[in-house]
Amino acid sequence: MSTFFRSPAASPAQTRPDAANPEESPQITTRSARRARHAGQDRVAELEQENSQLRAELDRLRSQKRPIRRSNSLGSGRPKRTAEKRRRHLLRDSIMHTVEEDEGGDGSANVRITRNKISRQASIGTATVLKQMPSTPRPAGFSLELPTRVVAVFREPLRSEHTEYLGSSQFADDILNLARQAGRRFEREPRVLRLESPAYVFGDTHGNLEDLHFFSDHIWKLGISLTAGQLLFLGDYVDRGLSSLEVVAYLLALKCLEPQKVWLLRGNHETRDVNGWEEHYGDRSFLWQCKHRFGDELGPVVWEGVNACFDRLPLCAVIDDEICCVHGGMPRRPPPGPRPFCADADQKTRLELLDMVPHVITINPPDNSIDADLQQMASECLWSDPAVEEQEPDLNDTGFGESLRGGGTVCFGHAAIKAFLEETGCAFIVRAHEAHAHGVSLSKGAKVFTVFSTSKDHHQGRAASCGCILIDVEKIQVITRSPHYRNHYVHKRNSMSLIGIPQDEINRRKQIGLVVDDFDDDD
Repeated sequence: MSTFFRSPAASPAQTRPDAANPEESPQITTRSARRARHAGQDRVAELEQENSQLRAELDRLRSQKRPIRRSNSLGSGRPKRTAEKRRRHLLRDSIMHTVEEDEGGDGSANVRITRNKISRQASIGTATVLKQMPSTPRPAGFSLELPTRVVAVFREPLRSEHTEYLGSSQFADDILNLARQAGRRFEREPRVLRLESPAYVFGDTHGNLEDLHFFSDHIWKLGISLTAGQLLFLGDYVDRGLSSLEVVAYLLALKCLEPQKVWLLRGNHETRDVNGWEEHYGDRSFLWQCKHRFGDELGPVVWEGVNACFDRLPLCAVIDDEICCVHGGMPRRPPPGPRPFCADADQKTRLELLDMVPHVITINPPDNSIDADLQQMASECLWSDPAVEEQEPDLNDTGFGESLRGGGTVCFGHAAIKAFLEETGCAFIVRAHEAHAHGVSLSKGAKVFTVFSTSKDHHQGRAASCGCILIDVEKIQVITRSPHYRNHYVHKRNSMSLIGIPQDEINRRKQIGLVVDDFDDDD
């Protein structure tokens, strides 16, 4: 037999696997494979032993693992979330109602309402891409530093440096600068805005910092630039609530930061006759709050500067050429025949006539330099209401009549709504101007939505809510705040939340409306 080991007398050629003796090659190859297999088995045994040792070490480390404790500022370990905080956290979720209209087989319209929770998703990558995009050229005199600072104060109004700033003359100067910047933008905009969905529509905010925070936390928490859709506010930003200055400053700052995504319309409280009516509103008057915050000399200057900005606000907006948005309601047509401002006024729609209203107009008090018919149309956009069913028989042939508000204001009924929608090609009217405990109401054959975005200061009770509407192509979604949503910024003077806060800080908060003696709607 051949051997694996070469004898001393063997030649080098005989020891090679490819030696000249062919019948020995298979034997040599088989033995080599057997030897390699034995070596592999030894290596596998070594690896298994090493693996067993590593597993044993891993088990030992696991048995010795201790939980990592996160210390808070008091050094007492990670604070536990109380049952109250867990409950409050869950109640922050918003509810979205989707209103859809389907045509039945007999030609009738069926309204279907579905109820869902709001979810929010965002992409950090999207934010990175947006930052890398070239910024929109801004006219001379426009600065982002000021509106950015005001937005930062709005997000954390309870910080001591922010409460001090909100009561300072620097805040007064900043409001005046914001009013000038935003006013120049409003003046360049048409009186009837043409917008595309998706768009969130908000009603009266009336100086309610708390409810405005609710919307910012749930709709544009990640910033306006990362929010899908535009924001449209229908007016009445001041009066009634105690934070009119903060609400105005914040909305004007948003307009300066995102002029193509934030739109503001004019309400009846954006006029001097109303927001300067101290005798009626008392400490809820915008003029009173300006004087109380900044003094009898600087306060009226701030009030007039903000009203000069209000004089330039648009009057109406149309979304997707189908949904007409206005603060009060539709205006009446001027008398037939040529008018001084338009020779063929009879051939124009009311939306086209509204676009002829001057871009700077006081409305209340009336501006005698403006055509009386245009003045009336602008005023009725701010003041009119839907007629209640009991008023319908008393309306005139065009569907208009005297409003329950009095003072020469008008109301509109079914006939007026039908004529306006046929004339303009719109399908719905979305308006504000009237308080509703549920935040949003539907009337006039489901053709008129009334949206109210403040839950306080209108005697609607503790269970009152605030709402907004999302218009998304063929869907109208109603979003309302839960009545159990807890206040985070505005507190009663005897609230447990104020325990441990220095008295001078409480006094500053009270001066700017963040601490109140009692809520107006407790009854």
